[in-house]
Amino acid sequence: MDRFDTARALVLAAGARLRLARPKAGAVWEKTGHQDLVTRCDRETEQFLRSGILSAFPGDAIVGEEYPATPPGGTGCVWYLDPIDGTTNFVSQHRNYAVSVGCYQDGVPAFGLVLDVERGALYSARHGGGALRDETPIHVSHCGVLRDALLTTPGVLHTFLREHPRRAGLVELAGAVRGVRSMGCVALELCAVAAGEAELFVALRSCPWDHNAARIILAEAGGCICALDGAPLPQDTGSAVLAACSRPLLEQVLAGISANTSSRENG
Repeated sequence: MDRFDTARALVLAAGARLRLARPKAGAVWEKTGHQDLVTRCDRETEQFLRSGILSAFPGDAIVGEEYPATPPGGTGCVWYLDPIDGTTNFVSQHRNYAVSVGCYQDGVPAFGLVLDVERGALYSARHGGGALRDETPIHVSHCGVLRDALLTTPGVLHTFLREHPRRAGLVELAGAVRGVRSMGCVALELCAVAAGEAELFVALRSCPWDHNAARIILAEAGGCICALDGAPLPQDTGSAVLAACSRPLLEQVLAGISANTSSRENG
């Protein structure tokens, strides 16, 4: 099998394992605080994915959430793994969480896979090949007006309630759009934009394993993504993230955030 087929098989198998899993007492830990959790299932799932990838492609590098990155082996191929994106949802709801796998070849997107585990919906995209949900092509919304747009964010507290330089602009954005929703899963929320179920996404904190698979799916569905300051979204470092169904809508949001940030700094 090629890398895509290997990844697809591994992601589906990981999802099947997680659907049967339930976090037990003593198997859930706090990482940086009570709102940042990790479970034994996160670690076991990442080990499962890593083992499958390295068995088939031992020269590839892996960057995952729960374990140190493996060193490059000379193939130029780097995998980004989030074994459970939305761990809090996994623990508290047992829904709205995902297995996310993205692959880049020499810095160029190769493919992305995001499995909505409990729904059994697999979002996928190969570079230049369009985006799918299961076997059905998906495309971003054609909405071009803020008042008709739905905004999604994985972290209401950090985005709108805590003080930060861009808070005023984001609060104004929340009032300008049709509505704001929060699922608490970066990968699935980006896939919602890719599937035309939301028009905008913003996250103040996101890591490469959170978004590097879904950003490929979003791009192949016709959407766009950048850092919150408008710069290109880095591949290997954490960043605040802004995504939209179209470049004009993205530019409109960036202009509003920038204007509010400048006004606050000059006020």
